[in-house]
Amino acid sequence: MNSARVSKTIRPLTSDWNMERYSEKGWPQFLDAVTISGLRGWTGETVEFRFPVTAIAGENGAGKSTVLKTAAAAYRAPDKLPAMRTFYPDDFFPNTPWEVVEKVNLHYQFHLGVSGDSYDLRKPSKRWRGMPERKSRPVFFLDISRIQPIDTLIGYGKIAKQATFRGDETEFSDTDRNMLARIMNKSYTAGKMAKYEQKQIGILSTAEGEYSNFHQGAGEDATTDLVNLLRTAPRNSLVIIDEIESSLHPRAQRRLMSELFSIAHKQRIQFILSTHSPYILEQLPTEARVYIQVERHGNRDVIYGVTPDFAMSLMDDVDHTELTLYCEDKEAAVMIDALISNESPDLRRRISITPVGPASTVKTLGQLADEEKLPGKSIGILDADQDLTIGCVRIPGTSAPEREVFENTDENYWDVVALRLGVRTGDLLDAVEDAKRLENHHAWSRRVAENLGPRVRTDRVWEDAAAVWSQEVVDSADRAQFVKDILGHLDG
Repeated sequence: MNSARVSKTIRPLTSDWNMERYSEKGWPQFLDAVTISGLRGWTGETVEFRFPVTAIAGENGAGKSTVLKTAAAAYRAPDKLPAMRTFYPDDFFPNTPWEVVEKVNLHYQFHLGVSGDSYDLRKPSKRWRGMPERKSRPVFFLDISRIQPIDTLIGYGKIAKQATFRGDETEFSDTDRNMLARIMNKSYTAGKMAKYEQKQIGILSTAEGEYSNFHQGAGEDATTDLVNLLRTAPRNSLVIIDEIESSLHPRAQRRLMSELFSIAHKQRIQFILSTHSPYILEQLPTEARVYIQVERHGNRDVIYGVTPDFAMSLMDDVDHTELTLYCEDKEAAVMIDALISNESPDLRRRISITPVGPASTVKTLGQLADEEKLPGKSIGILDADQDLTIGCVRIPGTSAPEREVFENTDENYWDVVALRLGVRTGDLLDAVEDAKRLENHHAWSRRVAENLGPRVRTDRVWEDAAAVWSQEVVDSADRAQFVKDILGHLDG
């Protein structure tokens, strides 16, 4: 994840989540997981929500919308809010002339305060059971239909002829209008919502005048609807949004996520999103990213902590190389690339290296690859400090990549690195010693680059350090065995 692009509003949210979690000061109402059986190809798989803002990615047809709709039916509307809608499974999964929905079980795990609990909604045959057991909680659901132009929903001609129509209008507060302005990066002098039949019509004003949904772009229309929803969502609500990025360009997507983090923090709201966008995923912490992978035979695997690069690699139409190597992060990827390039340059052209997230994700993907549940040939590449598991190969050494290079090398090694970087060895050694004072070893390369001055890029420091390490420091037999293990997966 590109930390430079991550919103600052994620930090207070993450801090409170780690400190308060399910307490009264935190998120006393929280949907932890849903398990779906007998519905649209789901056979008992569980999807967990491990952060107040969770995004689910996957190809079309993977089941993202089914997860969101299942979550929307988890609660009933509070009695004290009679105007609020309660969602039922039949709202989303009705019988039709082509489908009969039966033998379905939806299992919910949730927290109410610090106590965990669970219940089921079941449809053994004709009707759903378990409705009275549902807890109450405000739930809001925005599906993909929100991005359809208003004239396709209610008929442009019908409303356009009613020149005097104004309808039920609700003004946006300054807070709501400013939120919309920040997301769209546009100045609004006023904003309001008017209701016509079943459609909320957003009406915005700028210095050029007033205009409605009929004359807004799809992104502005959808975001106005979202802001209108958020302005009415009570504290501790569950808000579910399908394809959160729809009709928004990358910068607007990032600004929208920043607003959601802020609202989740201040209002203790839980958001569950679906997305196809790397710009959405890169804003989220590792635990907030979920990928649903559909196997060749239709079964589903739920993978947590994926990187945007990994998610995009499975959702694109690009022809893949002969073998994909899944590793933790870009530092590991650079080290793997250096090892292979030094030992077998021809092999390097046959593989791709994709950072996917923490070691647990690498191990999960290694197992799925071993069971041939991923597209194409692939293996996991674990850092040297990890236990070896099925479907994985381990980088030579005993430590994490940065520790292996920065802590297990001598002055002769740094002489060579300094020559490649074009700096004095003494300056480089001072910069390395200063960097190692940081507790987070992932930040060491960046600190070295900062100490050496603007002429030296952070990426250049690590690329040269890894290249010299792979050529001069690693035992040649260990390097050869590492490459041999990869070739075994490629040719086996």
